[in-house]
Amino acid sequence: MAQGEVLETIRLALNRARQTLLKNRGSIRVVGRNRFGDTTFNIDVESEMVIIDEFKKSGRGYTIISEESGITEVNRGGMVAVVDPLDGSNNGIRGLPCYCVSIAVANGNKLSDVFASGIMNVVTGDIILATQDSVLYNNEYRQRSKVSELNHSIVSIIPRLYNTDDPKYTESLLKLLKMIRHPRFIGSAAIESAYVSVGLLDAFIELYPRLRVVDLAASLHMARISGAYFKLLNIDKDLNLDYDGRISCIVAANDRLGKAIFQTIRE
Repeated sequence: MAQGEVLETIRLALNRARQTLLKNRGSIRVVGRNRFGDTTFNIDVESEMVIIDEFKKSGRGYTIISEESGITEVNRGGMVAVVDPLDGSNNGIRGLPCYCVSIAVANGNKLSDVFASGIMNVVTGDIILATQDSVLYNNEYRQRSKVSELNHSIVSIIPRLYNTDDPKYTESLLKLLKMIRHPRFIGSAAIESAYVSVGLLDAFIELYPRLRVVDLAASLHMARISGAYFKLLNIDKDLNLDYDGRISCIVAANDRLGKAIFQTIRE
């Protein structure tokens, strides 16, 4: 396994997907539903197609797990590539400047098997790449935040109150919102959770289980490599990369902040 070659394939695929999304964002239309039952737009499919093509061009075998088409064998299959061709679709459709493409590559079918990952902000072109020993933001090493207290923190937290009647969830959400100094949610879970590993955010929180493996495979790999705290809240074992269920999680810049968040929702 040549890690450098895999990382270069990820970089090329992210760049091609970005160019495709920017080119076609003025002609967005609904084309169906993906394997999860969500609305699929032409830009989702077009981004996925160029990513798959870039993996084909690499000459290496991949088993691609994508949000749109499910499992695709490339060059007779092999390493597992988890692909989200467009995270933050609603932002992209409206023209809000935060949506991304996310790719993680593993030598097995578990989250812990991921050894290379990349996430690119489509609008800005900013790229986060992670290997087995480093996480780089635009090819530069960035330290994680040292903020360890909620009342000093900038945290991306996804609120879900619409059509939600779980009193425990609502109670935990309100507790956190009252304690976090600067709550945020930009609308792209993949890149917001990755921002923790490069020091742009202090934490990312999704209390309600609605995220999927394609949203988190890359950013959780980045968290592990950077030394950030991360915890799956509704799953207590190593996650299968082909898992079709929903996920809730905490990603924090350091153990002290992560444990403070976890303790708050458990009280």
